[in-house]
Amino acid sequence: MTENECQYGVLSTYNKHWFLYRPSNNPKKLWISETLKLTSESPPVLKAYAYMVRKLCCDSDDSYYSHVLKIPESVTRKDDGSVSKHTRSLRPRTKSSSDNSSGSSSSSTLYKGQKNNQNLSFIDFKFNGILGQGRSRKTLKCEFRGNTIALKCTDLWKSPPYILKEMQNEVKIYQILSTIQGEYIPKLMCYGYYGGGMCYVIGTSFVGTALTNYKHITERQRVMGLYALNAIHSKGVLHNYIRT
Repeated sequence: MTENECQYGVLSTYNKHWFLYRPSNNPKKLWISETLKLTSESPPVLKAYAYMVRKLCCDSDDSYYSHVLKIPESVTRKDDGSVSKHTRSLRPRTKSSSDNSSGSSSSSTLYKGQKNNQNLSFIDFKFNGILGQGRSRKTLKCEFRGNTIALKCTDLWKSPPYILKEMQNEVKIYQILSTIQGEYIPKLMCYGYYGGGMCYVIGTSFVGTALTNYKHITERQRVMGLYALNAIHSKGVLHNYIRT
């Protein structure tokens, strides 16, 4: 935080979070919050993050952050769910200028590429646990407007641009397969930006136990799996299309 001249920071693990504050008038002093667990309800983790972001936006001073990178065309949501654009400030990573330039350009292009993202906010989700973690993203079990869902989310600032592209393409594939959602594949419950455009999420219906957890697959399960594959392939979708 001192090297990058940051006043606010977050230290997190899988299930614990600490919020940090370094006063601008006394940068040698560091305030550290009490431990906030993932299961905390007072306050919820996402509300704590939202407060930190709001506090940062209110306290930010362009003269203090002279080397902040301006990235246009972040997204906010209007009440009708449409996507509007504004400018947000992000601190560049400690990489070469060419890397930062190309990454920023790619991110801006991807922000433009997808429309009709849903109007999502921190209060829409109540987190119940972590289902797994993959390349630059987590999958969480949570409640979304009365439904239990699996929420795949990625931090756009920490993730490489191709992760966002893959997730947007995954949404596109789900839309192509809309007629078999809930029958052969999970239902697409929500998708879009949240956290002031800092994150991108995809929520699907929670379908239970994966077949890989069974020691033996019954004949009925095998047949149903083949039916599902045939239904997906009949829509012109193959397994590797999500990452293309």
